[in-house]
Amino acid sequence: MLMGFLAIDKPKEITSAEVVAIVRKFLPKGVKVGHTGTLDPLATGVLILAVGRATRLAEYLLKKDKCYIVKGRLGLSSNTYDVDGEIKEVPCQRVEEGELREVLKNFTGEVEQVPPPFSAIRIKGKRAYELARRGEKVELPPRKVTIYSLKLLDFNYPDFTLEVCCSSGTYIRSLVHDIGRALGCDAVVVELRRTRVGNVSIEDAVSLGSLTPENVREFILPPDSLLDFPKVSLEGRAEKLFINGGKVKVNLPDGYYRVYGRDKFLGVGYLKSGLLKPEKVLVG
Repeated sequence: MLMGFLAIDKPKEITSAEVVAIVRKFLPKGVKVGHTGTLDPLATGVLILAVGRATRLAEYLLKKDKCYIVKGRLGLSSNTYDVDGEIKEVPCQRVEEGELREVLKNFTGEVEQVPPPFSAIRIKGKRAYELARRGEKVELPPRKVTIYSLKLLDFNYPDFTLEVCCSSGTYIRSLVHDIGRALGCDAVVVELRRTRVGNVSIEDAVSLGSLTPENVREFILPPDSLLDFPKVSLEGRAEKLFINGGKVKVNLPDGYYRVYGRDKFLGVGYLKSGLLKPEKVLVG
C-alpha cells in the first residue's frame, strides 16, 4: 500500500493545487494526493504532500510551526499585500536600518494579526479571496499568532529581507504589510521562500523537475515520520480493538499518540482518562 509524505521544493508561479496535479501523474492511478498547507503562487519552498491514506493525517501537519525567508519592499501598497496584486506607490520617508530594527521588536512573541483580504479563510462558506475578487469588502477578525524569531538578514532601502519562524496560521504577507504601516508607509512581499515545516527543512525537499514515475517512491517518507507525537505499542486483542475503532486501556498521560502494532504503524489515537481512542486508523 502506497502512503506517506512527499516534501516538494515548490517552484515560483505555480499553485499548490497544480503541484498536487503534477505529482499525481507520477503515481499509480487512483492514489490520493493532497497538500498539507498551501503556498501562494509567488512563494517557493517546502510544500508537504500527503499520499494515499496519509492524506488522513494532513491536519496534523497543518498545525506545524514554519520558517520563511521573505523580501519586502517599502513604499508600495497592494490589495494582496504582495507584488502579484494591484500595486500602488505610497508616500514613504526614507527609513534607516536602526528604525527598522526597533519596529521589528514589536512583532515578536504573541501578536494580533489581521489576515489579508486575499486569503483562503472562509466567510460564510466562501473563501475570502473569492469575495475580494468580486470586489466585495472583506473584513476578517484579528487572530493571535506567535512569531518565535524575526531576524533582519539584509537592508538596502527600500528593500529588507527577514528570516521568520512562526506558528501555524501566520500570514507573512500581513506581517510585511504591518511592518510597513508601523514605519509610517506600507510594504509588500516581493519574494517568499518557506524553509521549514515542523522538522522538515528545505534540504529535505525534492524539486518537481527531478521526479519521475520510476523514482517518486524513493522520496515518499513513512506516514509516521513527520508526526512528533509520543509512541505507544499495542499487541494482540488491544491491537485488533484499536484497528476496529474500539477504545483501549492505556496507562499513560493524556494526549495524541502514534500507535503501533507488533510490526507496523496503525495510526493516531487520542488518550484521555486512561482510554486510547482511535482518531485516524491507516490499516484494516
